[in-house]
Amino acid sequence: MQICDLLDPRSISLNVKASTKEQAINSLVDLIKNTDCINDSERFRAAVFDRESKCSTGLGEGVAIPHAKSAGVSKPGLAAMVVPDGVEFESLDGKPSKLFFLIASPHQASDAHLDVLARLSTMLVSEDFRNSLINAKSVDEFLQIINNADKKEVKKEKERKVEETKVETTDSQKEEYKRYDIVAVTACPAGLSHTYMAAEALENKAREMGISIKIETDGAAGNRNRLLPEDISRAKCVIVAADRIVEMDRFIGKPLVRVGVVDGIRKPQELIERALDPKCPLYQTGVLNNTSSIFMRLYRHLMSGMTYIMPIAASAGILSAIARLEFVQGTQLGFFLDRIGYSIGTLLFPILSAFIAFSIRGRTALVAGFTGGVMADLGASGVLGAVINGFIGGGMSLLITTFAARFLKGHDAIVALILYPLFGALATSAVALFFTNIPAAFLNDLIRNFITDASTPVLVVIGAILAGMMSADMGGPLNKTAYAIGVLLLADCLPEFGSGAWIMACVMAGGMVPPLAAALSTYLVPQVYTEKEKSKALPALGKGLVFITEGVIPFLSYETTKMKIGCMISSALAGAICMYFKCSICAPHGGIFVIPLSDHAWHFLLALVVGTVFGAFFFAILRTKREKELQKAK
Repeated sequence: MQICDLLDPRSISLNVKASTKEQAINSLVDLIKNTDCINDSERFRAAVFDRESKCSTGLGEGVAIPHAKSAGVSKPGLAAMVVPDGVEFESLDGKPSKLFFLIASPHQASDAHLDVLARLSTMLVSEDFRNSLINAKSVDEFLQIINNADKKEVKKEKERKVEETKVETTDSQKEEYKRYDIVAVTACPAGLSHTYMAAEALENKAREMGISIKIETDGAAGNRNRLLPEDISRAKCVIVAADRIVEMDRFIGKPLVRVGVVDGIRKPQELIERALDPKCPLYQTGVLNNTSSIFMRLYRHLMSGMTYIMPIAASAGILSAIARLEFVQGTQLGFFLDRIGYSIGTLLFPILSAFIAFSIRGRTALVAGFTGGVMADLGASGVLGAVINGFIGGGMSLLITTFAARFLKGHDAIVALILYPLFGALATSAVALFFTNIPAAFLNDLIRNFITDASTPVLVVIGAILAGMMSADMGGPLNKTAYAIGVLLLADCLPEFGSGAWIMACVMAGGMVPPLAAALSTYLVPQVYTEKEKSKALPALGKGLVFITEGVIPFLSYETTKMKIGCMISSALAGAICMYFKCSICAPHGGIFVIPLSDHAWHFLLALVVGTVFGAFFFAILRTKREKELQKAK
């Protein structure tokens, strides 16, 4: 497959005018909409903005590669755009981006198309290639430049594979062929572009310096060019340029440099020199070096556990809420539904702990993690205990597996089936029983009692803050933190409607208001919105009703900061009203579909209406003011 098989001429635009990052992304999505690879452009657009909120895809040297995987993509596709004047894209080097490629991938991506995207990423390392694309005079010339470079790259890959498959006649020759000065791993969260650009940059720089290197690219299609044990053992040192967890224990005892994938692209020579420096520290354990940020690693593990409890919490909460309905309560059906909801709810803590541990150490940590959740339940330490014990279970499994790998080699099956789960469960139980359960139970009760016994003004402030966080950065850290707090506290009170359900109601209201407000605003003052924006009003309305905050993103392309402030204020207002009436929501998602099952449903709807109307008028005033300024300028 060639790059031009994915790059439709209809999705290429040269000499584009764009003044903001949001406009550039919107233009790229609109371009790829012209092809048949997108089945839901707004869903894909929201995914691209969500990916961008986590880390800029502006790679520097005038290049940006926004990308996302989404159910809104039916088959892989590319869009390309040149902005001669450049756009401020929060690039790594602080310079404007001029050359853009948008990568659209379905959730189940084929290996063939991933190879093509990897090839494009490596080609963009060349300055001559980038400049020739930026200066292309027509779409045909643009495609021809890519085609020519693509053919050269394919030829190089074939030659490389031929060399790598050479079989020497003597063992000494084989050993010499497999010896590398440096081995490296590159990986980015999406595994589409940064992974391969970092690998290419390191490989090119190593070649210039006369240093042999083998690089494992841990991308979306899995590990490519995987490092063999003999590669690692014979190498002088290791470079890991990755923004997510990679297998690290294989590097124990080797000089190792651990950085983010962006440094692999921007600083290849510095990384190589640091790795070869005799003072380079030896890698000793997989605990402290799995990421450049301890906080982000802990957060990632927590999110892994939370992902798995969301459907459990939704099922337990909805079934129990139905059982409490007036026409069901007291009947055999009500009793049955209540028992099922309660039984499902008992799984929340073990599953939360288990998958936090799983995120840390894989399948070998599952039993230890489940045990941590059971201990939290038995010790009445609540969701806080389950979270802490999940990390304890993962940590204990990490220690046990590291020990076993060193001293119990050759007994992998017995160790994996008996010793790992048994010792992991015992160690986690002991730590939970004597160390973590008591303080966790105290803190968990303190948080629950604080919310339950707080005065109305304090509760209103809490509701406003959490709801405002939901629309502060649309899928960014603040949004995810507020949502995590809501889900975890809801899990702590299920199957009953406790204080955690109040928090969940505020969070859900805060997330629903922005897209609803944007949609309503287009009907209030349609003259200040473009036809394209008005066409997005109905999808935004639908997304708002089902609690998809990102539905507002297409309306934030102008006066972005002020519009976000309007979103935060309107969300905070809705959250404050929800908390004032102590509205309760029984599930971590669902929006309009779970509102009928909530306590004080009418008050929840009142909060939504007030927040939406306030936000709509805020949007309308901002857009009207801007329209008048444009008219005046003309």
